[in-house]
Amino acid sequence: MRETTLLQRIIRLLGITALTILFFACQDWLQVQEQQEKAKVAGEDSTPLLTGTVSIGGKAYVGQSLTVNTDSLGGKGTISYRWKRETADIGTNSAYYQLTITDIGSSITVTVTRSGNSGSVTSDPFVFIPRTYAESVKKVEFTESTATVSFDNLFNNDIYLVKVNKSGYKVTAANTGSVQNITPSPGFMGMSGQALPQFYEELPRMGHPDAEAFNANPPPIVDEGPRRSRAGFIPPVVGDTRMFWVESYYGSGTYVQKQATLRATGQYENIWIMDENYGSGRGNKLNTAQAQALADKFDLIYSAETNLLGFEYGGGPGGDGGKDGDPKIQILVYDILDDSGEGAGVGGFFWSKDFYSQSQIDSYKWKYKTNLAEMFYIHASGVIENPDYYYSVLIHEFQHMINFNVKYVKNGKSSASWYDEMLSMITEDVIAPLIGIDQTNSGHPIKSRIRTFLSSYNEVGVTEWDTLKSESYAKGYAFGAYLMRNYGGPELLKKILANNTTNIESITAALEEISPGMTFEKALSRYGEAMIYSGSFMPESVVSFDKTVTSTVNGTSYTAYGFDIWNMVRGRRERGPLIFPLTPMDMKSRSILLQSDNAWTGRSGNISIILEKPTDPDVELFLMVR
Repeated sequence: MRETTLLQRIIRLLGITALTILFFACQDWLQVQEQQEKAKVAGEDSTPLLTGTVSIGGKAYVGQSLTVNTDSLGGKGTISYRWKRETADIGTNSAYYQLTITDIGSSITVTVTRSGNSGSVTSDPFVFIPRTYAESVKKVEFTESTATVSFDNLFNNDIYLVKVNKSGYKVTAANTGSVQNITPSPGFMGMSGQALPQFYEELPRMGHPDAEAFNANPPPIVDEGPRRSRAGFIPPVVGDTRMFWVESYYGSGTYVQKQATLRATGQYENIWIMDENYGSGRGNKLNTAQAQALADKFDLIYSAETNLLGFEYGGGPGGDGGKDGDPKIQILVYDILDDSGEGAGVGGFFWSKDFYSQSQIDSYKWKYKTNLAEMFYIHASGVIENPDYYYSVLIHEFQHMINFNVKYVKNGKSSASWYDEMLSMITEDVIAPLIGIDQTNSGHPIKSRIRTFLSSYNEVGVTEWDTLKSESYAKGYAFGAYLMRNYGGPELLKKILANNTTNIESITAALEEISPGMTFEKALSRYGEAMIYSGSFMPESVVSFDKTVTSTVNGTSYTAYGFDIWNMVRGRRERGPLIFPLTPMDMKSRSILLQSDNAWTGRSGNISIILEKPTDPDVELFLMVR
């Protein structure tokens, strides 16, 4: 037998040692496992157990965010969240959960875990029961210089003071009444008294300041003799050219003639593209396909809009083609630029000057040039970049054209800008869905106007118009949308256009047809309700934006879709209308103001509020519970 070498002896010795070490290590591991099992049986897991409580905070409104309070949790480490509606998982791994309509009537819980800890902690349930109050709206009636209004058995409710100025003039703060028993007021935190900046791209305006002024106060109609009849009219064909008068730049008042070519036609319109704006479809140059798409959309618009509102001058059955003898409307597409050569930020416009002959315009010593046609001016680049919005521009401007014919040519009544613009925007409201632009589309007025309205509703009175300001458009759309959703739907719009009056008188006449005894002033008095009530909390009998109403006219259904203003963003993250502190403020003519206070939020039990009477008799006060 060979003798073992020294190396073999060392390996043999190490092997025995390694086995020995492994044996004792296994014994130690088994002892640890046994101890841990004993600890588990005794409820003492070696991993620290998560301790403490979590709670859910928030208000029971659709669109409101529930929050989790984890201040009392023990340990350190990253927290994870698991939200449940009853037993179903909802939400994401977030400290916030936004309530939806589906959550109404359900229990919401959140379970939290923390890294480095065993176990979890679950909150008590948040039961989403919309808060109701039997007498949600109370008009403050004054028999003396003050009045006391009481609310009993509140349950986590918010209270709002709504002021309505029904007069046609501005009322100063001191004359609007006040709350007596919140002095000094703790304030209303988180609701700025100034309109918040808009954190989204402003859409192009619709209109032209000179066109607005002209359309609101047109000169007398003078018919200068028979126009060409349809029988003798030779319609233009694609490829024909025509010279149009346009301003050298938007608002310049200086006119130049430029050539445009007919690039597409439809049943009711000719699409003329200025030659300098025709090309590949890139940049600011339209191509034939884009021109034809515009024509196809306007065919849909024309049928739906005339069925509801009536016809343009010279249009409709038995029409003679209007001032140019052409039964089709002319749509001139070109870049509407400012004096620097950049886009003027205007979608397009209708200008009734084109209804008048050049001799008539010259006789009034205007510098305008007429194209003697029923026509629209549309910004070329926008048709490429945001076609849906520009289809809405056509809906909007077509109402102006119809309005001019129905109200002024036929009845000799001019339409104030606030009235005419309001009608154009609610026409967009009900026609846009019929051409594929629903209420979620950025081209629909719900999306394009309400966000601005929520932060600026107090800045422009209902019957005021600040030319081309986004706040004026927003205010005009919102008031019209409110009327239409609560007093007859699209049928109300039809009746407003059909009667032989304009402005407040026209709205009252249409309201009384649908709701006997209802007037413009009465509707204005209730306007504040629509600002307070929508979504999951909407008592019976209140008015609201959140009502969907459909009218059928000659077989076509028109729908005004409801929307929850308390679930709509007005700034970066804020939702719902801007609420001001209780300090009195100036009020614009025919306007409303929403006010509240920290002491009025989340109220339970009973509360009595003492109010001082407005010294202006046209200011009404309401207290509303939400």
